[in-house]
Amino acid sequence: MKSFYKILLFSAVITAITFPSSPLFAAGSASLGDTASRPESALQIQQASDSADQITFKREGTPVFASNAPETLFEGNRSDGSKVVQVNNTLYRDRMKGSFRFWSVHTNATKKRVSFYMHVKNPAANPVKLYIKRKGYSSGSSADPVTSLKAATTQFLNQSAGTGGTYLATIAPGKSYVLPYSTSIAPYQVMNYIADFRAVNVKTGQSETVIVSDIVTNNGIAKLEDYASSARIAQTNFDFKTGDDYRGLLKYSARKVELKVQLTEGTPAKYIKMSDSEPLAYSGEQERLASSWNVQGEPLKSSIEVVGKNNKQRGSYWFTDLVYNIQIQTPSDQANIHTLYGAAPRSESTGYVHYRIDNGPVESYSYGNRQTRIISNTSSFTLTTMIQPFLSVPLGLYFVSE
Repeated sequence: MKSFYKILLFSAVITAITFPSSPLFAAGSASLGDTASRPESALQIQQASDSADQITFKREGTPVFASNAPETLFEGNRSDGSKVVQVNNTLYRDRMKGSFRFWSVHTNATKKRVSFYMHVKNPAANPVKLYIKRKGYSSGSSADPVTSLKAATTQFLNQSAGTGGTYLATIAPGKSYVLPYSTSIAPYQVMNYIADFRAVNVKTGQSETVIVSDIVTNNGIAKLEDYASSARIAQTNFDFKTGDDYRGLLKYSARKVELKVQLTEGTPAKYIKMSDSEPLAYSGEQERLASSWNVQGEPLKSSIEVVGKNNKQRGSYWFTDLVYNIQIQTPSDQANIHTLYGAAPRSESTGYVHYRIDNGPVESYSYGNRQTRIISNTSSFTLTTMIQPFLSVPLGLYFVSE
């Protein structure tokens, strides 16, 4: 498939000449849902005071409990010969107050089936009621974890967060509640769970703090309390093949984005990168992950930012509610507008996009190398989206007029 535009640019010291572009589609043929090559000539939108474009990020939502390290669970020797036992363990533990998001993504590389539990302890003097607002779950072959995680992301986006949630349990002071959110995951399968919860003090009706532990076992539930109160938690696979250090807390589960794009005859195509890492991310887009434990599973005196290989800061890439309010201005003689979503510029990664336009249905699309999907042909709309775990980031969002 041909590219959207072929723009020939000749630059001198103080002059530049732009030749007419050639559209990819014949008039009227750019339909919603069509696959299209990313427009390679698009220019990136900048956050600059003198820019005709505007993009601002507002952090919203709830704290996030993220458990994705060890991403792959071992019980015995890893391929490098090192021996590690990561099952029958707490994978991450922290204190959560009021409304919070919990997500857990892990692959079983052991020889036995494993089960996962969210253990919630009430350290308060009064009983605590626990509610669940929405959830998504899926599991499947680790040979293609991206595909298996598609279902959980779509389920979650299709549910309304609401205000109250569904009642789960009343937890007495000093007692615990256990949610078996994923059971009997076979060897070489991946598991993915995300849910929003709310903990409320029964006496005051106010948000209350609970201690949340993400636990994995292959020996049933008899020792869950022991695992939930252990002085150490599972070590990660940090520096074993990959960084494998994504566990901890984020302060915000959502971003509200105001985006104004001005396309011109000289610049008919622009783009933004979504969920890029620091320092390339937009101001306000990222938030650094913080952990109360080190990669060896030892408790820290105070929470610290999680840093991966090459001093890369871990941020809020996955399972963040992203809502973009988009307005596009175009030249009067270029009435056709297309917004495309998919592969980021200069990226060879493939994956999925999950999104909703305005109040429409949730859509999912599998994009290939350098591919995008046409998600809107209007100049003003709201895009709601979420990037699933195991997916390479950033993604690309393109705006084109013709």
